[in-house]
Amino acid sequence: MRTTIAMIATVLLSVPSSAQGVDPIRCWWQSSTGAVTIGEAFNVVLTCAVIETASMQVVADQSRLGVASIQMAPFEILGGSHPAGAHRLQRRFFQYHYQLRLIGADAIGHDVNVPALSIPYRVHSRVGAAAALEGRDLTYLMPALPIKVLSLVPAEAADIRDGSDASLTAVEALRFRGSMFQILAIALGAIAAVIAVMALVPLARGVRKSGAAASDRLPDRAVASRASQELAEAQASATTDGWTDTAVARALAAIRVIAALAIRRPISEKVLKVNAPVPEGRLAVAHGRVRSMRASVSSAVTATDVAVAGSRLDDSVPLAHRHQLEGLQSALVAMTAALYQQAPVRDAATLNEAIRHARAVANDLRRERSAWSTWWSRR
Repeated sequence: MRTTIAMIATVLLSVPSSAQGVDPIRCWWQSSTGAVTIGEAFNVVLTCAVIETASMQVVADQSRLGVASIQMAPFEILGGSHPAGAHRLQRRFFQYHYQLRLIGADAIGHDVNVPALSIPYRVHSRVGAAAALEGRDLTYLMPALPIKVLSLVPAEAADIRDGSDASLTAVEALRFRGSMFQILAIALGAIAAVIAVMALVPLARGVRKSGAAASDRLPDRAVASRASQELAEAQASATTDGWTDTAVARALAAIRVIAALAIRRPISEKVLKVNAPVPEGRLAVAHGRVRSMRASVSSAVTATDVAVAGSRLDDSVPLAHRHQLEGLQSALVAMTAALYQQAPVRDAATLNEAIRHARAVANDLRRERSAWSTWWSRR
């Protein structure tokens, strides 16, 4: 853009000074094309050069030349811009770019003019060092710019024809390519579905097997909860009637189950019918709401088994788990001595402390082996 302005300035400066003084302002039209079709966008550039020296300055009113304010009917203004001006010796240049188009059937085959413009300006002269003289209002008339409007159809045509050059061969080729893409998409989708099924079948089998195996046994959390409840009932019975053989036996059976869960020993489970009695020395555990299951559980874990399991723990096992096993070992020793010694010693404080520790371990096991904790640990 600056190169174009510089070329115009060179032409102006080549004019003798006497001729330059006649025109304080000079403007030119420049069109990107001399002929357009209906609806075709083209560019028109307005370039003006004004005198600007130390003694004289020409000030043009550019407020009416902006894209938002200028009118160029019958042409429609699509947009435009106003680049920065340039100064060359005694001339200052400014430009306005307009993007136009014409829509109107009556203009086909005729010359349509970009309308003439009236550009107001004033000449400011400087007299002396500080005095300035402002001239009167003057107007520069910019002549119209003719644009030829071409026709897309012959003069005898009654309507406008489609200018597309698409043939039946091209249409058939596009249809064939579309069909090929559709077949390829269906084939890839079928392959993806087969791969997905092949990947999900082993997973479904594993889930079914694990689910069937899990449904045949009671979850640890249900067994631990029932054992803790059994200990609470035995302790309540001992508070009323003292530590009888029945109360001690109930507590010992529950503590053995809790100890088996703590050292991960298998627990004996037998399914019970709805109204079947619970065998002696076993706990009845019910689980499930939709698919209810009722079974009796028991364990033959002894204090020695707990001690052996505790001695095999490595250093990575938390200290709290070691304390749990030590407390369960002491509880089994106390309950076994209270039930099977020839002269049983049933100290209420010792037995109550054994039950308290066993219930605490049962509650910890119930929280650790809940459904969410088990799923998270497996992941």
